[in-house]
Amino acid sequence: MLVLVAAVIVVGAAVTGGVLLLTGSSSSEAGGERAGAAATTAAPKASTVPSEDALASVPVPPTAPPPPADPAAPAKIVGPDPDQANPFVLVDRGRRYLYSSGCCWDTFQIPVREMTDREGAWGPMIDALPVVPPWAISGKTWGPDARRIAGRYVLYFTAGLKDQPRFRQCIGAATADVPTGPFTPMPEPIVCQLERKGSIDPRTFVDADGTLWMHWKSDDNAEEDGTHASLFAQQLSEDGLTLVGERYEILTADQPWEGRIVEAPHMILVGGRYWLFYSGNWFNQPYYGIGVAECVGPAGPCTKPYSGPFLSTNAQGAGPGESSHFIDRDGIWMVYGPWAVEYEKVTPRPVALARLAFNGDGPYLAAF
Repeated sequence: MLVLVAAVIVVGAAVTGGVLLLTGSSSSEAGGERAGAAATTAAPKASTVPSEDALASVPVPPTAPPPPADPAAPAKIVGPDPDQANPFVLVDRGRRYLYSSGCCWDTFQIPVREMTDREGAWGPMIDALPVVPPWAISGKTWGPDARRIAGRYVLYFTAGLKDQPRFRQCIGAATADVPTGPFTPMPEPIVCQLERKGSIDPRTFVDADGTLWMHWKSDDNAEEDGTHASLFAQQLSEDGLTLVGERYEILTADQPWEGRIVEAPHMILVGGRYWLFYSGNWFNQPYYGIGVAECVGPAGPCTKPYSGPFLSTNAQGAGPGESSHFIDRDGIWMVYGPWAVEYEKVTPRPVALARLAFNGDGPYLAAF
């Protein structure tokens, strides 16, 4: 049974013979403080004991690494709606739920659909967050992440911040009893770096010891005169609703293809190696792409093994980005928007599904 907190999967040679811990699609109770991290006096402390479903083993027969995908067309378009930006798949008790932020903003804050089939059968669309928190601008909510923590579901999201002289965004959290909601938002943002023009793109990660982390982006590039954006990491409390401990800046835009931007982080742990996937450059440009870095741990430091993007413009679309990952009994999967938005115009961004595999050199896109 797959769960939403942390998923540890033994996948044999297909993932370098190791163990996979995937952040975003599975759930985990927060675990103890990371070795080497600074002590904290914050009130909510992280749990040191994962719940009974925090580390769910799913044995898979050893297989040879799958062949690489066609680089011109590495994915399948699976989304039922024409515009589902920032896709995120939660796997909970063997069922898959697709959250997004790109469809029907006038009626849905955070759309969610159950994926009754991984490659194309869907349940009805539901608004997971029908009421936004008092600090947020209605209709300006996106970038969802969800997981089951301490017996309930926590939804993380980005939202526009009210009463600001210039548009700013912060990260909120909400809770519900079921994956489709309705989620009840917390009254205040969970992180809001106004000194860095805001905070966006939350993603959670559960380390091998059960420790729960959040990764996100500082929105430094939000204005034309902005600076280079960075990715941050910080541990979450045992209920997933408060950041605790030291904050780490783990990645900055410093390669030409990234422009001034790194965003949409998502970490996975495969065979003892931490891989951080992220998007680089402007989301509305054909230069937008998906990058990857290797990290020492959830708090970094991280290094970029390649001088270019992991996935860039191809025959399926210009400017792919905003990826997240999930696992099921058939493998490791990445969902993303296959092409960039044409700024201030309606640009459909359906959901693309690609298969991830790993060898001694790291991740690659594999054939279905």
